[in-house]
Amino acid sequence: MSGSQSINQSPYSRGAHYGVAFGVYLSVLFFAIAYSLTVPLLSLLSLMMMAGVPAVIYIMLRKSYVADYGKTIFSSLWMEGIAIFFFGGLIASLVSVAYMTWINPGYLYSQVDMMIELYGSADWERGKELSDMLVRAKEQHLIPAPIDLAIDMLWLIVFSGSILSMLMSLLVQARGYGKKQAN
Repeated sequence: MSGSQSINQSPYSRGAHYGVAFGVYLSVLFFAIAYSLTVPLLSLLSLMMMAGVPAVIYIMLRKSYVADYGKTIFSSLWMEGIAIFFFGGLIASLVSVAYMTWINPGYLYSQVDMMIELYGSADWERGKELSDMLVRAKEQHLIPAPIDLAIDMLWLIVFSGSILSMLMSLLVQARGYGKKQAN
């Protein structure tokens, strides 16, 4: 995006543009979490990626702000951030549904079985209660379907993203335009 094109784009258009890259980021994060039990190093990667989300959003919003020569108003930056989270979350949710439906359809139940075993072998009483509750949920078919989990994931991403976008928008504007000029 050049500066002259960028200034004419809406925050929704920019959010969709950056949302594609962020969707790939969130999809990689999903797979890092999904495979972290079999490859323990991926749990470290997933923690680093989760901690890096604010920096990624800041960089994206900062690029837009600089491309607009520091003239982007707060609400526009904030809406762009929300759009980034929406479109990125939509991509990651679709990837997770595809994974849990066609690639690894037993993923959710294997996770529940692992939690039943983990909590059942715990020495604390609450662990046994949680294990029993999960067994009953599994027997009564109360484990959510992949699409239900993906919708919940999208809601969480957009809600938390709207708050984080507000903070990052404030930070971008507080830093100011600076000496860096966009071409």
